[in-house]
Amino acid sequence: MQAKITPISEIRATKDAITIHVRISRIWEHRGNSEQNAIKHLDMVLIDQKGHAIYSEIPPQLINKFKPYLEEGNIVYISKLGVEKAKPGYRVVDGPYKLKFGIRTEMIHADTDDTTFPKYVFSLTSIEDLSQYVGRTDRFLHVIGKIIAVSNAAVVRNASGDVTMRRVIKLEDHKGNAMDLSLQGQRALEFDGEAVLQVGQSNHIIAIFVGTLMKTYKENFKFLSGTSACRWYINQNDIFAIKNSKERCHLTSRPFSNFTYKVRTTCSTTLSKKTLFQLREIDPFTQRTERYQCTATLISISDNQHWCYQACKVCYSKMIPGTDGYQCTKVSGCPCTQFDWKYKVSFVGADDTHSLEFMFFEKKGAELIGKSAETLRKQYEPSTIPPEISQWIGHKFTFIVKVLSKKSAHSIDPSFEVLLIKERHGKQATLPTIRYKTSIRQH
Repeated sequence: MQAKITPISEIRATKDAITIHVRISRIWEHRGNSEQNAIKHLDMVLIDQKGHAIYSEIPPQLINKFKPYLEEGNIVYISKLGVEKAKPGYRVVDGPYKLKFGIRTEMIHADTDDTTFPKYVFSLTSIEDLSQYVGRTDRFLHVIGKIIAVSNAAVVRNASGDVTMRRVIKLEDHKGNAMDLSLQGQRALEFDGEAVLQVGQSNHIIAIFVGTLMKTYKENFKFLSGTSACRWYINQNDIFAIKNSKERCHLTSRPFSNFTYKVRTTCSTTLSKKTLFQLREIDPFTQRTERYQCTATLISISDNQHWCYQACKVCYSKMIPGTDGYQCTKVSGCPCTQFDWKYKVSFVGADDTHSLEFMFFEKKGAELIGKSAETLRKQYEPSTIPPEISQWIGHKFTFIVKVLSKKSAHSIDPSFEVLLIKERHGKQATLPTIRYKTSIRQH
């Protein structure tokens, strides 16, 4: 790249497009208040050779263009970037500006093995000072502590009413001050509690959590919350703060022995457990907001349905051919004319009582199959079921589901969307023997 490199410390809000040479330190998807929402923008923290950092955003319609370069740790050149004033709230790094990717922005790989680039950026807040940040959203908090307990990942209902996962981690500093950190959604699943438990039996576990906020529950219980912006660095000796804290621990305390505890019952939601015959009685009009837990074996793939669809890059609604390319079918209107291939896999699941249709959309489809719909679409037509999908027939799962009200409105049996794969029971030797007559309908 021939353009002049601008150090992050010299970035100003000018009309000139800039070029930077940076390491991608962190990446996460911003979806607003719910992980079920469409991506609003892809967020990144970028670091230059001098250790200066800046926040940047990629709009959803440009994510695929830059996807080959978007991996944490990569060192890249980025040119033709726009510079804007930093957001007044939810700042991940200090600084007056942010970078915005546009349709003419370019990115190429640099030497990722360049050891002159820092890997991490954070400004630590001590555990004893966290309480003063309750309710504040001007910036995210970064905290270090010894992990002294971790919960299981439990199903809960969040403030938006959505079913999600939550895992609680208890942190303690060298003075004995403690604070609970609640990891939400995908972050709760990504945190490897079992591995930390195993190491924690004989060693101290020192961790830095970045991208958290201080919150309060029922006015008196204060805790850290970690959602999509949260990342963690555990026992990494190349981070001086972690190495220093480990040395203090060896001098002042012993590793813990009992590592697991339950998520507080005040945070948990008891979901109604249903057989499939009981789910058959769900009213798609009056019970469309309810969530249920069920256990089913996938016995087939619904007939006459495609496994993927052309999804609007902005809102995920179905795209159809229009007079000038493609157009979004969102009822309230959406100007987007570009699409991605997304999952819409329709399995028939059964237990010993009944069989019903279960839909896997993009996020849960990718979690189940292990590949994106875009990847499979390069090999298979929408009407041809890939073996990566059909291989799951015969496997048994525990799901959290909700009724698909529109799809079920005029059907004898309702259809359900899989919101969460709670447990995988493996491939079954035999399929369920259904006691009641089924009526899976054709679409």
